[in-house]
Amino acid sequence: MKSTFVLAALASGALAQFDQSSKPFRLFIKSDNATLDGTMLGTCHQGAAIEGLCPTGNTHDNASVSYDTFYQQTQADPPFPGIDGDPYGPLLWNLTVNGGDIVPSGMQFSWDFLSDVAAPIFFPGNDTASTVSFSSNGCMYLGRYQDDTVTPPERLDPPQKIENWYICLTRWSYLYYTLNWKIGVKGVPQNPTCQKVQVYREFV
Repeated sequence: MKSTFVLAALASGALAQFDQSSKPFRLFIKSDNATLDGTMLGTCHQGAAIEGLCPTGNTHDNASVSYDTFYQQTQADPPFPGIDGDPYGPLLWNLTVNGGDIVPSGMQFSWDFLSDVAAPIFFPGNDTASTVSFSSNGCMYLGRYQDDTVTPPERLDPPQKIENWYICLTRWSYLYYTLNWKIGVKGVPQNPTCQKVQVYREFV
C-alpha cells in the first residue's frame, strides 16, 4: 500500500505542468514489413512498474485494452506554440497497481552511450518525461529546432518534424523487439535488426 501512495504522489506532482489530458488513443505502426504494418504498439514489462513499447501483433480488428491505450498530456496555455500548432507533451500510459489503483506513467527516452538508439520507457510520473508531438495526420514526431550538422550550428526556421522511429531487437532488461528512436539525423542504426517505421495514433 505504501508503494501505491508513493507512486501516486510522484505522478500527481509531476503532471501538474501539463494539465490537459487528451482522449485515449492507440499507437499503430506503418512499415514496409507486412508483418508489422497496421499493427499496434503496447507496453511490455521491463522492470518493477517500468514498461517499454513493443509490437503486439494486434490490429484494428482487436478491441483496445489497457496495455495498448495511451494519452498525451498537454498544456492549456503552452509557453511556445507547437510546430504547425501541433500538440506536444508527455506520452502517458496508465499503470494499474493493487488490482485497480491507477498511476499515470510518463514515457522518457533511455539510451546507452555506446548505442545510437534510445528506447521509449514508461516510468511512474512524468517529471523526467520526454515530450512528443503529433501532426495533423496523427504521426508521432520530435521537433528539430537546430541544425548542428553545420558550423556554426544554425536555428531552423521553420523547424522540422523528425520521425526517427525503428523497431529493433533490443535488451533493455529483457530481449524484445521494441520501438526505438535513432539518435541524430544522419545514417541508420548500428543495430542490424532495426527496421524503419512510422508511428501514428488513432483515438479510441
